[in-house]
Amino acid sequence: MRRIFQLVLSFLFLFQIQSVIASDDIYSFYYNGDSDFILRFNASLKAYARNRGTEIEFFDAKNSSSMQLNQIYSSISSKDSLIINLVDPKMASEIIYHAKSYGNRIVFFNRRPSDEVLKKYGSAWYVGTNSSAAGRYQFELIHDYLNEIKGVDRNKDGVLNIVILQGEIDHTDTKGRTEQIKKMLDESKIKYSIVSENYDNWEASAAFEDVKAQVSKVGIKNIDMIIANNDSMAVGAVDYLNTIGYNLGREYKDKSKYIPVFGVDGIPKATEYINQDKMTGTVFADFTALAKVCVDISLDDSTDDAELTRKLWYKVTDRNVSIPFVKYASFKKYAKRSR
Repeated sequence: MRRIFQLVLSFLFLFQIQSVIASDDIYSFYYNGDSDFILRFNASLKAYARNRGTEIEFFDAKNSSSMQLNQIYSSISSKDSLIINLVDPKMASEIIYHAKSYGNRIVFFNRRPSDEVLKKYGSAWYVGTNSSAAGRYQFELIHDYLNEIKGVDRNKDGVLNIVILQGEIDHTDTKGRTEQIKKMLDESKIKYSIVSENYDNWEASAAFEDVKAQVSKVGIKNIDMIIANNDSMAVGAVDYLNTIGYNLGREYKDKSKYIPVFGVDGIPKATEYINQDKMTGTVFADFTALAKVCVDISLDDSTDDAELTRKLWYKVTDRNVSIPFVKYASFKKYAKRSR
């Protein structure tokens, strides 16, 4: 009888250990594992999680909403923490409904659910960047460039002729970044004209073809600037310009064959192009900080904004954490902003 009692105690002890371990399990779900942004974020996430003594299991939805839902439903169990980059922000409500019964902590990042959806569950957060802030920082780069560099008005018509390369049509970052750029251009009294503002879905190849089409339509001399909602599209624009002898880098002496190109994200290819003077500038959130906050929230047990703010060193407001931007450019040195 005593032996049986010891076995029962041992079983209960092991069960408690397993329950604790399960509560520290983290699963990360990505909309597209091939995205330059996700590749950089994932590297930071893995490194920081290991420093915290935990491993993360990763899932790639390959841009499929149904695949992502299946991955989430089939992978999680009680008390697991979920870090989710949504394929479609509209899926957040269904994910939260499912997670409530398991008591999962959820950290959405990069693609933001609505405030209404986040309020439905006290253990759900959003960590990312403010879409309008990205547009504001991007405009600051553009404003500095216009103040420092002469001859941007290539056809001398007194108007800044701009090609805008937009992300996905229904994405909040697309809307926020584009609208903020236009708002600040209007407020600055800069005379400008939008040559085109097509949706290139964050993709370099789509941006390549878009810029090619605009050059064919209006002529290269009637394009003064290219503003992209992300760096992949900015890189695609530069790649096309290179094919017609533009933006070839600092070793080429004909500076008249240069169109300023601005992006968002700070992906390696973009910073490489900026260092080579092929691309003009980008703004980006600190990937290390973004990963750190996602993991720290996942492993914590608090749901209080003030308490998490003290622990994270980033302000938490209504379960939203905004990671600040850094500016990076070829024409001017910018000091990294402290948080």
